[in-house]
Amino acid sequence: MPALGDVNDHLQLVRRMARATGVDLTEAMQDGDITSAAWAQMVTNCRGCTCPGHCSETLAALEVTDQRTDAPSYCENRATFDRLAGHPA
Repeated sequence: MPALGDVNDHLQLVRRMARATGVDLTEAMQDGDITSAAWAQMVTNCRGCTCPGHCSETLAALEVTDQRTDAPSYCENRATFDRLAGHPA
């Protein structure tokens, strides 16, 4: 099993991807749409991703223009971001 990435780096990537997909994780937790355990699992999922560099570059480009997007197909948390953003399954 490959080593997991740095927890702080991936915590930031999850937060940035949430913003990029139009998901407010704090609101989702307050509304009961996601638990703290599920939020922590999202960070762990991200830590196991093989594309964090590509993800970070994509997010940086989106942040400059304040564009919204779907999570990339390789995102370990795509299904969760889609659900929280209200996309059909």
